[in-house]
Amino acid sequence: GDGTYNNDNPFTPDFNNLSGSPTNANVKDTGDSNNLGNTSGTITLKNSTGSPIDIVGYDDGDASSTDGNGPSYEILDTTSDNSDTVSNWQASALNGGSPGKLNSTTWSGATDVDWSTSSNWSNGIPVATSDLLIPTNLTNYPTANSAVTVNSVIMESGSSLIAGSTFTGSVTYNRDLATTNWYLVSSPFVGETYDDAYVTANGIASGAGSNRGIAPYVTSDDTWDYMQAGETATFSAGTGYSVNRSTTDGDISFTGTLNVADAGVDVVLDATGNRFNLLGNPYTSHVASATFLTNEAAVSETQNLWVWNQSTGAYEVKTIADAMVIAPAQGFFIKADAAGGTFNFAESNQAGSGGTFQRTEARPEMHLTLSNQSDVREAKIYYIENMTLGFDVGYEGELFNGVANPLAIYTHLVADSEGKNYQVQSLPENDFENTIIPLGINAISGSSISIEASKNNFPEGMNIYLEDKQDNSFTLLESDTNFNTTLENDLSGIGRFYLHTTSSTMSTNDLATNNNLSIYSYNRETLRVVGIQKGVANISIYNLVGQEVLSSSFQGNGVNDISLPS
Repeated sequence: GDGTYNNDNPFTPDFNNLSGSPTNANVKDTGDSNNLGNTSGTITLKNSTGSPIDIVGYDDGDASSTDGNGPSYEILDTTSDNSDTVSNWQASALNGGSPGKLNSTTWSGATDVDWSTSSNWSNGIPVATSDLLIPTNLTNYPTANSAVTVNSVIMESGSSLIAGSTFTGSVTYNRDLATTNWYLVSSPFVGETYDDAYVTANGIASGAGSNRGIAPYVTSDDTWDYMQAGETATFSAGTGYSVNRSTTDGDISFTGTLNVADAGVDVVLDATGNRFNLLGNPYTSHVASATFLTNEAAVSETQNLWVWNQSTGAYEVKTIADAMVIAPAQGFFIKADAAGGTFNFAESNQAGSGGTFQRTEARPEMHLTLSNQSDVREAKIYYIENMTLGFDVGYEGELFNGVANPLAIYTHLVADSEGKNYQVQSLPENDFENTIIPLGINAISGSSISIEASKNNFPEGMNIYLEDKQDNSFTLLESDTNFNTTLENDLSGIGRFYLHTTSSTMSTNDLATNNNLSIYSYNRETLRVVGIQKGVANISIYNLVGQEVLSSSFQGNGVNDISLPS
């Protein structure tokens, strides 16, 4: 061409004066004399010996932004396959194109989190035509406290961006799905849509019939509303979705406008059915769950959240004590209060960074693991100051019952039990010796199960024993010992196993003194008695003026239900 890059004289393919013969110097092959045609144009790059290095076919319809008078394409990663137009190319900053990423700059966070600090960027503070990259695995992530205008931002999985004011420019967040299992995700933007093109571009799975691997959750009947072929819908801010890639791991991308409203993002909760609502982080930053669970106590019944662990294929409950930091594009469940209400993600909940989980203190903990040789489930006991033996809102985490749990381990409250299954229970930290914890197991007949326990920050010399009322035995659970058995019958609920924490040595001599009972109303028609494993028991119920209203006997089987008079 004329040797000058400008819009009036755009680059015209010709022969550059490289060393070597004219044949070897040819860096362009095309059937057109002065332009690149949609059907015939190709560009061939050769080295100085004439060997092709790269051959690219031209198609002016690859993206609307490059068609006609729009900007040209520019490559993002020169080491990747340049034929992948979906993920490795973007519209260039200026009309006419650019020989690379014009005004590109990468966030390093070398100095602090301030967007306006030049040393935090590889090429200076971004300007209106800048293309930005915010990579993963950094200590500092940017916070923009004033208005920002850029051309584009690419955010790698796990990165973070807090925008406290107007933010203008195209922003794309790539969420890495490390396996082809299901994930709970959310869009960190306003207005992002999903349709057949989105499914194709992001490698989303196709299921039975016209089902596609994107689905919001239906609270009223605990089902999934799978996207259908040909459907177009909008990702709702603050709402979670289940997503599955088809055959390979990789990224799914979200592109749109940042949520920067001072009032935050509101989600109206559904209080029908079991009241489980699938929510999601609506920001391109991490969110501190303990903060918003505490602030939203009026609309969240348990002040817990549940996340899907795709590696174990089970839901895990997180309490306020877990202080989980939710990554951008992460989905999770909460349980709405019976009256419903509006859940608010306040802007102040945002955090610049955070690991998968963060704990705020080195508290004593017991981790219980149940295995059936193929799958593993876990329950936890926390010992925290000011907790009680009964229910402590926000600190007891129920087993997720929006799905079936054929294999599960859980506990019931030590005091004032209402028959609920807790994957996390919090107890006072100063009463180890006098606390007996009912342990529940779900497992099918014929399976071989193993129960293990690990402890963190426990008092010196404090032991964990598993009592089996069926076998009249105690098993010391340590790092090198566990409880193993093959089930003759299905297990479902508590009554057979109890946990003891003591500095003493326990044996069968202690069985008679540790007959732990739980008695509570299972519903309006049923009284449940838990803990009598065998033998005949008698029960009488009196009203407040001393009249006997029920007298009955039953054969103990661990969990006994007694019908109440109307």
